[in-house]
Amino acid sequence: MNPNKLTADNSENYKVSIRLIPDGLSFWGYIPAVKDSFFIETFSFDHDISSLESIKNIFFTHPCFSYVFQSFDVISVSGKYTLASDHVFIEKEKERLFFFCHPKDNSLKVLVQPIMALNASILFGIDQEIYAFLLRSLINPRFIYSLSSLLVAWQKKSLLVFPKLMHVVLNKNTIDVFCVEHGVLLFVNSYNFDSSNDIVYYLMYICKQIGFNQLDDYLTISGKKDFCTDILRIINRYIKQTVYLQSTLKDYHVALDQELTLDMIALIECGV
Repeated sequence: MNPNKLTADNSENYKVSIRLIPDGLSFWGYIPAVKDSFFIETFSFDHDISSLESIKNIFFTHPCFSYVFQSFDVISVSGKYTLASDHVFIEKEKERLFFFCHPKDNSLKVLVQPIMALNASILFGIDQEIYAFLLRSLINPRFIYSLSSLLVAWQKKSLLVFPKLMHVVLNKNTIDVFCVEHGVLLFVNSYNFDSSNDIVYYLMYICKQIGFNQLDDYLTISGKKDFCTDILRIINRYIKQTVYLQSTLKDYHVALDQELTLDMIALIECGV
């Protein structure tokens, strides 16, 4: 952590987040409207111990996690989520609905994040022990799912354009796909993949399901640049309007070696 940026004396000015991925976490934050305030630090988990023990070691080594902040988000990137319409969703039925869509796993705690812009809620799973530790260790944390900020950002963007907008988040061995049209969410789902052929198959199926025009509608993709570029060459044979989205922050200075994700940027811009 850069001691010239984040200290116990100025921490209450910062909005910070922990982004949890299966093999590590990133801790990042900024002071709103202060360009040189942005910081990000990435930690890999020790594969010889559990994820929980790795997180505990990171916290004990870096006392800044116990500072008081303006806000503190914990972002889950578990891959296990379900979107439920507010018209039919009942809070007390969250476990039943979530495990109807995913295999039963007693180690998971099911959390709910309302998304008012979509009149829906995201149900997502997080390891119960990790959740309990973070709840004890952090001051007023808010637990959210990584896709939520992207869904809101694309919903707003779709109000300004005529074609359908499909976005693909390319992860290590999964993809998240959603599509919006004029502010309406048409589709959202996640898939496991073993090869680029799997990705093409899923996208062609989605195009057929939602009436996506492969000549005129737009597909964007985010993730590791080299991987995305290779996949885009293949997708472009089937969908003509395709773009790789670089993860860059307009209003904050970010070092060239600091790797951002598109959901982080969307969270800063949308505040979901």
